[in-house]
Amino acid sequence: MPKHLVVAVDWFGPYKSIEDARAVMRQDNFAPGLYFAIGRTDPDEEIQPQYVGISTALASKVGNRHHKLGKIDNLSLWVGEVGTAAPGGRKLKKTPPTLDMAEWLLAFFLAPALNQKKTIDIPNVAVSLLNRWWKTDYETPYVRRPHADWPDLIDYLGHYYPTKIVWFGGKLKRVPPIIPSA
Repeated sequence: MPKHLVVAVDWFGPYKSIEDARAVMRQDNFAPGLYFAIGRTDPDEEIQPQYVGISTALASKVGNRHHKLGKIDNLSLWVGEVGTAAPGGRKLKKTPPTLDMAEWLLAFFLAPALNQKKTIDIPNVAVSLLNRWWKTDYETPYVRRPHADWPDLIDYLGHYYPTKIVWFGGKLKRVPPIIPSA
């Protein structure tokens, strides 16, 4: 059985504009990381998770010409930094596996409206993702999560096991096993 990857992501925000988030990314030297956009693409819809993405160079990726972020109104942007070490061994991709798997679990299980990649197939490794939220001062924890649909923990054990999606404080959702098609 392959090793289980555990990823903790510290999220900082909310930033109310792409410009604000980008300025902080440059100033604080965010290199590889995630970004999570909450808002709406239609004035008649509820505020909801819209997009999750990753980059090995956040400040250059997250900009006004971003192919998805520009479509979101009432934007609340969160910047995520992986707080756990990458697994040892030879690097197979430029993107750290911890970053890649964190994005994959969020895209697959939350299904943000504007995500298309990583929403169809599930990772082929067991991954647990812990989300922690902080205010923009990097020191003060957020008391409540940024959106009710964004869980504290996603515990994916593999194709043949149920996935646990957990909101600390009482709410627990169990997802039945996901068996890949042949």
